[in-house]
Amino acid sequence: MPRTLLAFSIMLAMFSAFLTVAVADDKLSQPKYEDYFTDEALRVDLIHTGTRGQEFFGIEEIVAEPVWPGTRVYLVDNTGFGKYRFRVLDQATGREIFSQGYCTLFGEWLTTSTAKKSWRSMTEPIRMPFPKAPVTLVMEVRNDKTGKFREIQKLQIDTTAYDIRRGRAFPFDVLDLHKSERSPATALDVVIVPDGYTVEDEEKLEADARRFAAVLVNHSPFDRHKDKISVRLVKAFSRQSGPDEPRKGLFNDTIVGTSFDTFNSARYLTTDNMKRLREVASNAPYDAIFVMVNSYRYGGGGIFNSYSIFTSDSEYSEYVMVHEFGHGFGALADEYYSSSTGYEEDEFYAKGAEPWEPNITAQTKRDKIKWKHLIKPDTPIPTPDEDKYDDAVGLFLGGGYKARGLYRPTRDSKMHHKGLLPFGPVNEEAIENMIHYFTDSEVMR
Repeated sequence: MPRTLLAFSIMLAMFSAFLTVAVADDKLSQPKYEDYFTDEALRVDLIHTGTRGQEFFGIEEIVAEPVWPGTRVYLVDNTGFGKYRFRVLDQATGREIFSQGYCTLFGEWLTTSTAKKSWRSMTEPIRMPFPKAPVTLVMEVRNDKTGKFREIQKLQIDTTAYDIRRGRAFPFDVLDLHKSERSPATALDVVIVPDGYTVEDEEKLEADARRFAAVLVNHSPFDRHKDKISVRLVKAFSRQSGPDEPRKGLFNDTIVGTSFDTFNSARYLTTDNMKRLREVASNAPYDAIFVMVNSYRYGGGGIFNSYSIFTSDSEYSEYVMVHEFGHGFGALADEYYSSSTGYEEDEFYAKGAEPWEPNITAQTKRDKIKWKHLIKPDTPIPTPDEDKYDDAVGLFLGGGYKARGLYRPTRDSKMHHKGLLPFGPVNEEAIENMIHYFTDSEVMR
C-alpha cells in the first residue's frame, strides 16, 4: 500500500474512533426519554410575526398527537443545524429536555427586500414528545454573522391543561408505500401529503405516490437504509386540481394551498399554511414531510425540518424530489450560484460568516473545512475547476447562490446541478447522519 494511502487510512480510522467515543458520550449526557415524556407527541401551533430585525411568537393552539415517532435518544439536538431552534426546559428543574433546529419560510421571507419595509405573519407549528410536566419553550434565532443562537422569547406550556386539543381536524386514509419492520420510534418515517389531487384523481394519486416512494428508497444513500425507512401516503383530496400560479391569475382550492412564484421566483413552489400541512400529515407517524403537487410544471422547494415539495409530472420531477429532500431532511444548502433567487444575497448568507449547512463553507484553510476528513492529502485547496477533479472531494469555488466567498465540496452534485447526478460523498454523509439521528442508530459524524 502506498505511504500516502496508508497514512490516509490510519487518519480515517483514528477519526472514526474519536467519533465513536464522542457520540457515546453524547448519548450518555442526553435526558432519558421515559423520565420526561409520554408516548404521545405535542404540537404547538405558533404564529411567527415580524419584520427585518424584529421577530415575535404567539401560541395559537396546543395539540396532542397519538404518537411521537421521532428520536428517543438524541433528545437535545446535537446537529447545530437550522436558522431557528426551540429548546424545551422542564419547569421544575430548568433542565433542557428537548431541542430541535429548523428553518421556515418566514425566515426566508426576512431575507427579501420586502421585509425591510413591511410586516408579515405565518403559521409555524413545532413538535416535541409530550412532556409529563409543564415546560418552558425557548425560541431562538441564529445570528447570521456569529453563527450563535440568541433567544427571541420564552413561552410557558402547561402540559396538564384541559384545553389541549386531541383528535384530528382532517382525518384521511393512509396507504403504506414502503414499510420498515421497525416501529416509528426507531424508523425514519416519511409521509407524502398530496396537494391539488381531486377525488377523481385518486388512481393517479396512488400511482404517483408509489413511483416517487420507489425513487426515494432506491436512491443513494437511502437505498443502503431501506430496512429503516417507512414511506406512507395520506390520501388527502383537494376540491380543485393543481397549485396556485399567481402570475397566471390561477388560484385553486387545494388542501394545503401550495403556490408557485414564491418571493417572485417563478419556479419556487411552497406553502405558508403550515398548520394545515401538519394537521393533514398527522394522520400518519412522520419525521419528514413530502408535499407532492399535481402539476406538470418544473418547480419545488425544501425547508429544513419543515417540508420538501415537488411536482408530479415535470421531466425533472424525480430529480427535484430528491434534491429538495436534501434540503428538507438532510439540511443541505444549494451548491449552485448562477440562478437568480428572491433573496438579498448577503442577508441569506452574511458576508464572511460561516454557513451552518454541512456542505458549504467560507473556510479556505484545510484544517478548518467541515469535510476535511474526506479530502485526500494531495488534493489542492482551493481545488481547481478542472476535469481531473471530477471525482474528488475538495474545495470548489461557488455555492449558496454566491459565485465568490463560499465553497462547495465537489465539482458537481445533485445539490449543484439538475440531472442524473449523485449527491456526492459529503452530502451522502450528511444525509446518513440524519438517518442515524432519527433511527437512533450507528455513529453520527
